[in-house]
Amino acid sequence: MPPKKPKHTAFTVAVSAADDGASAPALRVFVAMATDPLAAVAAVQAVAPEASVELSGTLSDRLAARLKLRPGEVRPI
Repeated sequence: MPPKKPKHTAFTVAVSAADDGASAPALRVFVAMATDPLAAVAAVQAVAPEASVELSGTLSDRLAARLKLRPGEVRPI
């Protein structure tokens, strides 16, 4: 019997840009399809290395399917 594929979950990750003092800090939300929360945060950190990154939640499997997210994908939402 072949081994099972690990289940991927759509994790939402908040990304805030460095505060320059001139304007309000920008906040964006990314979604990352990953097997665990640490992998999701690491994937988003690779996309936005200068920003502060924080796990904020998950999307439902149904919504992830409607967005056509693939395993390992990182996308701003």
